[in-house]
Amino acid sequence: MRLALRLAAAVVVLVLSRPAFTLQWPGQVQEQQHILAGDEAWSEAGKAESPLDDDFAAFVAEALGRWHVPGVAVAVVDGEDTWAEGYGISSFPSTPVTPSTLFYTGSTTKAFTAAIVSLLIASGNFSSPETSSPLSWQTPISHLIRDDFVLLPEYEWPAAHLTLEDALSHRTGFPRHDKALARKYGPDQHPGTVRDVVRSLRYLPMATEPRVTWRYCNLMFMVVSHVIQTLTNQWLGQTMRERIWEPLGMKSTYLSVEQALEAGEQVAGSYYWDYVGERNASEGHAGGKGFIEVPRASLDLASGAGGIVSNVLDYARWIRCLIRGDGDENGCPVLPKEAHRELKAARIVLSPESKKGYDAPLAYALGWEVGTYKGHRIFTHGGSMEAYGAEVYFLPDLEYGVVVLGNTELTSNFVGREVVWKLINDKIGVSEEDRFDWTDMGKKLIDYQLKLPETAVDDLYPEHADPPLPPALPLQEYAGVYSHPAYQNITLELIDEDDATPTNNQAKGGKRGELRAIRDDMEWQMTFEFVHVSGEFWAVIIDMLNTPNMITTQLARAEFVVGVKGKVDNLQIEFLEDGSEGVIVFDKIG
Repeated sequence: MRLALRLAAAVVVLVLSRPAFTLQWPGQVQEQQHILAGDEAWSEAGKAESPLDDDFAAFVAEALGRWHVPGVAVAVVDGEDTWAEGYGISSFPSTPVTPSTLFYTGSTTKAFTAAIVSLLIASGNFSSPETSSPLSWQTPISHLIRDDFVLLPEYEWPAAHLTLEDALSHRTGFPRHDKALARKYGPDQHPGTVRDVVRSLRYLPMATEPRVTWRYCNLMFMVVSHVIQTLTNQWLGQTMRERIWEPLGMKSTYLSVEQALEAGEQVAGSYYWDYVGERNASEGHAGGKGFIEVPRASLDLASGAGGIVSNVLDYARWIRCLIRGDGDENGCPVLPKEAHRELKAARIVLSPESKKGYDAPLAYALGWEVGTYKGHRIFTHGGSMEAYGAEVYFLPDLEYGVVVLGNTELTSNFVGREVVWKLINDKIGVSEEDRFDWTDMGKKLIDYQLKLPETAVDDLYPEHADPPLPPALPLQEYAGVYSHPAYQNITLELIDEDDATPTNNQAKGGKRGELRAIRDDMEWQMTFEFVHVSGEFWAVIIDMLNTPNMITTQLARAEFVVGVKGKVDNLQIEFLEDGSEGVIVFDKIG
């Protein structure tokens, strides 16, 4: 069923003046929580005029339509005032987004994980079991979880010297390796834990030397999650609740979507737009399906890398705390002064491509990207989960911040950036001609992604043989089960050449694959379609199993190795998310 996009703004609007929103500490939290509950339709006039006016609502409606996003929630912190409003649809057919609607917030979780470490350090109650030295940012990870944090033999130095600071600033040298996250581990096939993820690192290659290049790695935040749980002897979600969320009055924030639903919270539905059907319809084929609902994913394994579910009201409390703790006086003692300072201190520079309208390329602190815009310091982090997106920004010198949460993957972030930067530019007074064109950047990315299946072979192998050499063996010899100790099993099956049904890649305008794997036993469920290039070389087109709409499609290079017996010995894949992730060797076991 095609679902129509509803763009009307939700009726719940909060306008909070200083008396209503002044952060209050233990003993005074009850009043603050009641005022900011967000589930009562009330408003109180502040000293400033709300930026979330009718013109802004029309701007958001246009962005939702352009990027095919059902709905978003927006919160603005400006000095002593906070405004929050919902736009569009939380769940079809007609449930509106309100400021109280919960969304998966993805990698914006990382800032909370870093903040917890800062609190453990500041407490003085934790130390290295190996040296008895007080816990610090420079404490080697191996000193805290020696038996679990083991790397390949050639990485003896990193195994001994990588620190909490390295892990939290993405400078360990490890690439993403997200496709190695499994749902079950071990001979008993028990549900995966962050400890299992940590122990899988002993089989994974690094991409660079430590502390040389910024390489985003979710797994390292799972490593730190395991460290925190080992030190505190309790679940990370409980530690976050006790040390940050409860003191700030963040009553609707969870590290478990199941807990949120059990508490009666309204969690936004998760959707993707059928770009494939839309494109095929434009070419005279059957029409697209519009919005397609996606089952909500469990967040257990995401943990401190991306497991939070929350709303813009709670996130407004969070960024207000970070703003108030920035000056000479600590206006948010939930985090000690040294924690505010350390969390925001740049640790490594990002690539030149990160400039995107900023004064200079960004740097990375501890769970935050940092930079300057028109001379003002700015801190930001995005989050993108399967069918959800989050954007968080704050400029402490202006006492200003914006949060946007939405219910599609990636395109919610496009809407979020347009919304955030309109508000920031309006606040600063930047002229239209001097504003970075976030819409154009998003359109170019979508266009690139939609063409990827067609260009995959040439992109991966620009000098491939034409005409190609045939594979050394009959195709059925390449089918079977291939295994890697961290990436686990890939089961390749033949695609029936007599089946007239287009393959996944073929439906998207690319070449018809000859082998495929459905990886529905992994944390990120994906499909791999193998397109022959030449000889034993193949292009792998990777798509999300639950959201196969092309805009998150990835590519990989693959090579089958045929042994002296004339049989396939192994399959070597070079995954390429954010650059090469190293060559992963899957031995053929069946």
